[in-house]
Amino acid sequence: MDTLIRNCEKLSKHQNSSSTKTLLSISQAIEALQTARNNISSGSTPNTDDLVQAKQQVEKAQRQSDEHIRELYTNVSKYGKHVEKAFKLDLSTVGESKAFEDKRDELGYAILQHFLREGDFILAGEFARENKLDLPQDTKTKFEQMYGIVSKIRAEQHQLEDAIQWTVERREELDIQGNTGLEFTLHRLRFLQLVENGQATDALEYARLWFPRYSKDPGRMDEIKHLMGIFIYAKRLQSSPYAHLFTDQRWEQGARMFAAAFCASMGLAAMSPLGVTIDAGASALPVVCKVSGLMRDRKVEWSQQNELAVEVPLPDSMHFHSVFVCPVSKEQATPDNPPMAMPCGHVVCKASLEKLAHGVRPGTVAFGRFKCPYCPVMSSMADAKKVYF
Repeated sequence: MDTLIRNCEKLSKHQNSSSTKTLLSISQAIEALQTARNNISSGSTPNTDDLVQAKQQVEKAQRQSDEHIRELYTNVSKYGKHVEKAFKLDLSTVGESKAFEDKRDELGYAILQHFLREGDFILAGEFARENKLDLPQDTKTKFEQMYGIVSKIRAEQHQLEDAIQWTVERREELDIQGNTGLEFTLHRLRFLQLVENGQATDALEYARLWFPRYSKDPGRMDEIKHLMGIFIYAKRLQSSPYAHLFTDQRWEQGARMFAAAFCASMGLAAMSPLGVTIDAGASALPVVCKVSGLMRDRKVEWSQQNELAVEVPLPDSMHFHSVFVCPVSKEQATPDNPPMAMPCGHVVCKASLEKLAHGVRPGTVAFGRFKCPYCPVMSSMADAKKVYF
């Protein structure tokens, strides 16, 4: 992918250079034609040399334009081949046509919820009608409310009243969910908005009304104390130490933070599960296709089902929980094979513990008990506790 980006940048630079040279040649041809026309319009005897020069300039401009266009098309064609080579994936080797054969409704509702989460309510209605799915009106109404509030935050006037009201009404619920910073963020945005609009007195009154509730939070109070110094620079905010607080990105960050809290109140993730799944799948597809092709050529199969043959690195935005890999079997833990902690504190997967327990011969003194693979402490299946990450 990095090679494609570099080639694309080179192609863009070549296009700009080619366009500049072509326009220069055309401008020189036009200038020569205008000179000849002015000489003829003046009533003086036409200068044959001017006409010949103009003709030559036009022919030169045409030749150069054709040459630049041919060269550009050649480079575009080469880049197209690079793209085809980089994205030449045989999806038939990794596709499982029967994977969703008995899950048509589940897949349909996942797509429907994605449309609702993205605010495509008309598309969601048409999709539900064509696939004969029940459109959850309650969910639709809540998402319409969310997008109504979010659109006000992103609008030119940046109206925060509805968002603040919704947050205050659900303060206890948000505290339980761990979204304690949303209300403070919205109050801070409103405070800064008043200062930016030149309403310093209103901003001070707003701070006196809402900020005292954070008096028991040392971290918030330090930030509030810092904000109070903004009044000294009220008439020159952009050249003040507070200039970084007035970027346009603050509204988008506030809108996204509100949308995430709203989704959490509905028991939903901040990001669309379908969108995350597709992004992760697209990232893994080139690697999986390559490995699948190698395995097909060597006539070998993956060791287990529901498992990738290689590890696919994903961006940090797609890391939602810890992943445990058994140090004994080198396999990733699953719901059917969870991590288990022994009394000594070492953790292995359940399948590995069962193999250790079965390895002890019946009738021996240690029957039912086994030694930890990493220390001398004895343990048993009854002593092991399931670990939750």
